[in-house]
Amino acid sequence: MQKQIMGIINATPDSFYDGDPQHNLGTLLDKCARHIADGADILDIGGESTRPGATPVSAEEELSRTLELIKQARVRWPKILISQDTFKLPVALEGLKAGVKIINDVSGTPDTEMFKLVKDFGAQLVIMHSRGNPQTMQNMTQYDDLLQEIKEFLSAKIDQAQQYGLTKEQIIIDPGFGFAKTREQNYKLLAHAGFFTNMGVRLLIGLSHKKFLSQPGEKPPKRKTQTLCANFASLQAGADILRVHDVKETKKVVNFFLELEANS
Repeated sequence: MQKQIMGIINATPDSFYDGDPQHNLGTLLDKCARHIADGADILDIGGESTRPGATPVSAEEELSRTLELIKQARVRWPKILISQDTFKLPVALEGLKAGVKIINDVSGTPDTEMFKLVKDFGAQLVIMHSRGNPQTMQNMTQYDDLLQEIKEFLSAKIDQAQQYGLTKEQIIIDPGFGFAKTREQNYKLLAHAGFFTNMGVRLLIGLSHKKFLSQPGEKPPKRKTQTLCANFASLQAGADILRVHDVKETKKVVNFFLELEANS
């Protein structure tokens, strides 16, 4: 079974992982090249941080950070899938026109126009479970049944996307690690990630270096070991796509998993 690695490209000044401004086009293209050399199947380019508490930016600012990068990446690596991490329609439109093949919408796709737009371009859509926005989501962590409520949310979104003409092959779901979930809820979600593999669409897991993986006092770059362990657990649960910062190391995890599966 094919497993894909989605390499994260943060074109932002306030990424929780990169930290420093990531506006230099040459630096970002070098990062794309490294991800591809290390085994990435998809480049996920984003121009707005969605970490808890992040400051929102305009569509114009987001495009100024990402559009030229998308255009140049499309020319340099025509066989690589390019994903755009955005929930704004004007940003998605320009990205799709520039050759983006996947829209990674972390908002939960509340705007049905996004379904129409993705359909019109014959692209794919990642639908993520979330509540609120980066300013409010950590105050929205009350669930009666965490797993069932996330599954019902995603199931309803799959149905809605199909009503707007998307096929199941065009739909990818993401249970939304770190979005409107406590540390304990994230661990429960990881322990039961297989709960979302019978929905007829591909499953993306994105938990790279997230805070819930940290041991006391650790900053994001110190969470690599836990991230790799969590990604292996995700593969065992049936994840199809891993969204990661550490492509080279994740490629080794994927290769080990596939060889283990082949000999089990």
